[in-house]
Amino acid sequence: MGTRVPGSRVLRLLGVVLAALLLVLATACDTHSSDGGSDADGNSDRTVTIGHSKGKTSVNGIPKKIVTLGTQWLDAAQVLGVTPIGYIDNVGRAAGATNSPWEPPSLQSATAIDPAGDVVAQVEALDPDLILVTRFGPDEYDKLSNIAPTIPELRSSEVDSWGEQIDILGKILDKQGQAASVAANINGRIDAIAAKNPGLKGKTFVTTFLSSPTRMDVLADPQDGASVLFTRLGMTLPEKLVTQVGPTGRAALPPERLVDLNTDLLVATSTPEMTDLFKALPGYDTLPSVQKDSIVYLDVAAGTGLNQPSPLSIPYVLDRLEAGLANAAK
Repeated sequence: MGTRVPGSRVLRLLGVVLAALLLVLATACDTHSSDGGSDADGNSDRTVTIGHSKGKTSVNGIPKKIVTLGTQWLDAAQVLGVTPIGYIDNVGRAAGATNSPWEPPSLQSATAIDPAGDVVAQVEALDPDLILVTRFGPDEYDKLSNIAPTIPELRSSEVDSWGEQIDILGKILDKQGQAASVAANINGRIDAIAAKNPGLKGKTFVTTFLSSPTRMDVLADPQDGASVLFTRLGMTLPEKLVTQVGPTGRAALPPERLVDLNTDLLVATSTPEMTDLFKALPGYDTLPSVQKDSIVYLDVAAGTGLNQPSPLSIPYVLDRLEAGLANAAK
């Protein structure tokens, strides 16, 4: 026969259990808040402050309505699972389209902002809570920052680092782990190409834009977005060419200077018509890249996506570079 517990003792036991439960719940709530968690409506008590080329911007809570004025920020948002409410895809526009070829179908639900119109008014009409602008977007930081927290170009360099953009946006969106995973996957693919083609180490490269029958725009800037990719593969820019183009890292060369492009890998952005003209230039057949079949022709979208790299453009461009890289490594 069981022992009967007095009623008063039962009440005391219930009180102890209830107090313990309340303590656990309180502790859980405190931890959630200190981690910058969100409530049921997605609001958060966290604040992230970002330094950039024009000062600092503080972002309170986790933004839900983001406008991206430039392809790099556009792709950084999408790769983290966020479709902006409005955007400018400057790479797509440069190629004569609204969107770059690597943009996902989900972007069709967003508003394409017309860069030829009043961009500030178009952005204001969307009532965003975060605005991201690349160097190739509108130079309207003061006006845009009056609408919502605005992050412009991060550095004084010509092109911001796609890795830094993902890292920053990951902090703002509280998706640091996802941002790190995306960066690791992309860098992992680049490193895998280098491992597969060890002969790339020490080989030379240059990128050029064939803008007219009498002009080749050569990019020989070690800090350019394309250069960062190729140097990670172990390749180098020719010192002579870097010196020739000077501090801007860019130079317009006439066709008779074709022989200066005597690198192991030559990446040329052009239209089909310009490609045909380029192939007909005197000295073309003697270029090392032509003899090694390591000259790669890119259309305007891919070429611009190479020089303004994003987490979506890099895989797209690598698909078009791999054969040329393999030949350059030989």
